[in-house]
Amino acid sequence: MIFFSALRWWQRCTALYRKVIYNLAFSTRFQYFGHGTQLDIRGQVNIGKNVYIGDHVTLIVEKGAVFTLGDHSFIGEHCYIKCFGGTVEIGHDVSINSKSFLNGCGGLSIGHNTRIGTQSILIASNHKFDDPNVLVKDHITKQGIRIGENVWFGARVTVLDGVDIADNIVVGACSLVSKHLTDTGVYVGIPAKKR
Repeated sequence: MIFFSALRWWQRCTALYRKVIYNLAFSTRFQYFGHGTQLDIRGQVNIGKNVYIGDHVTLIVEKGAVFTLGDHSFIGEHCYIKCFGGTVEIGHDVSINSKSFLNGCGGLSIGHNTRIGTQSILIASNHKFDDPNVLVKDHITKQGIRIGENVWFGARVTVLDGVDIADNIVVGACSLVSKHLTDTGVYVGIPAKKR
């Protein structure tokens, strides 16, 4: 009994310790900063107030890259966010649910009040293979992804490089967005089309 009481006390202390250390390091106030979270930060990081970063989140910000997380935003457990030379800008009151993957190589912008469903994939770079004389690994495009405000993605949505998604759009679960979505409405399918 004493062992379990001591264990609970230790877990509360380590959670408090993480919260205090990261609040000081980032000059912000985390609502929660998860255990097992991995940070590899060589670039610039801006984190808003009252944010929630879940357990086992991985955040990689390479030199020259910028990561911004707005106030009252949420990153669920086991999310993986890579900023390789690009900018990842997440607005205020955005939720990125568990096990999502964000690649900000070519720039990734997510507008305020947007919801990203669990296991979604946003990849802001691509490989071209139209020239057989150039290796696929050597021909990378980085057009970026821009997602407007008040957008909702269901679970397992995939968004490819070079896509703009306007405000007030819903993308259904398991959809693939490979082209711009400009008109307000609900989009579903592979590729995503307006219903």
